Amino acid sequence: MNEAQDMAKVWKGKEKLLKASLVLLSAFLMFIGPTYLLYVLQRVGVPHPYLLLVALISFVAGIILAFYSIGDE
Repeated sequence: MNEAQDMAKVWKGKEKLLKASLVLLSAFLMFIGPTYLLYVLQRVGVPHPYLLLVALISFVAGIILAFYSIGDE
């Protein structure tokens, strides 16, 4: 019985780590993606409509991940 409790504690720790990682990834996608990623792609020479599309996709993906990670609570 003790071993099962230990495994449950380990699994809860992994779930918390996964949720924290998802929150960090969503923040990165929402805030850093549309700014610095666009800057890098603009310096490479990507056309402007594609830049806007990448920014929109990055922002929406960040919002979806944020709602997914918060929705389980």
